[in-house]
Amino acid sequence: MSLGTVLSGANNSFSVLAEDGSVVRCALKGKKLKGAEGFYNPLAAGDVVEWEPASAGTGMIGSLIPRKSLFWRFNEKGKAIQAIAANMDVLVCVTSAALPPFRPRFIDRVSLEPSSDGVPFIIALNKTDLGVDEDVAERMEDYRRVGFETMEMSADSGTGVEALRERIAGKTSAFVGQSGVGKSSILNALEAGLGLKVGEVCEKFERGRHTTVAAILSVLSDGATRVIDTPGFRRLAVRGIDPATLGACFPEIKKVSARCALGARCMHLDEPGCAVVDAVESGAIHEDRYESYARVLAELEDTRAYAKKVGKPRRYEEDEYEDA
Repeated sequence: MSLGTVLSGANNSFSVLAEDGSVVRCALKGKKLKGAEGFYNPLAAGDVVEWEPASAGTGMIGSLIPRKSLFWRFNEKGKAIQAIAANMDVLVCVTSAALPPFRPRFIDRVSLEPSSDGVPFIIALNKTDLGVDEDVAERMEDYRRVGFETMEMSADSGTGVEALRERIAGKTSAFVGQSGVGKSSILNALEAGLGLKVGEVCEKFERGRHTTVAAILSVLSDGATRVIDTPGFRRLAVRGIDPATLGACFPEIKKVSARCALGARCMHLDEPGCAVVDAVESGAIHEDRYESYARVLAELEDTRAYAKKVGKPRRYEEDEYEDA
């Protein structure tokens, strides 16, 4: 068996980067892949696998090497975790200053996984050439206060591109964002000739059109930097997080929660002596960040309640709403 890195793929067909630099088209060896049990999809871009040659230019994947990090979402139709990008050293959440509009609640959802797993998290504000209004600037400042790294960019003008290139050099970075924010445009600006598909934004609905349909890992010309372009999301469903641990995914809530009168039993809603609620009222925690916490908590609690009931679980349509 040899080791390889998954570049892209779906169903039972994957492009795997072999150790000698060649790209091999591989299928799964058997119906179930060892190490990927319980996932909606067996493999994601960035996964390291064991494979063996088959015919010329093809191979069979035998097992998945344990992931050191993973970006995922809950697939509503499959009722299971869907792996999106694996083994990244940095997670870059791309958002836009305008068209489509800045959506902090989506950023908050994306931040849950890197915050809990200790993966460096960057918020890249694209399209700053269109102007940055006061509300967006204030929210970006609060993200810096929380401890998140931020960058202001414009893929069109080139602003911030070199700084991002230096920041991710030699690392594997996954780029995540809603449709139309410019993930692929930024990646194409990082390296001429990358050739990732770029979509347009529907101005009527201020939504991006899906162009990237599956995550794709690309190796830049330096041979050491790897980037994963992920599909644009309209909504990022989160499931599988214990509601009692959700507060730890918000750095500012985690910081003050030790002072809550009920300790670890406090859910930071209306409990007496809650230090988190006090911090929100004093302005130490941004009220919109707290609102994101409360919304995700309600979603997690609602899902858990339905799971306990007899009958079909509640269904959430993928585009039921967008995180505003």
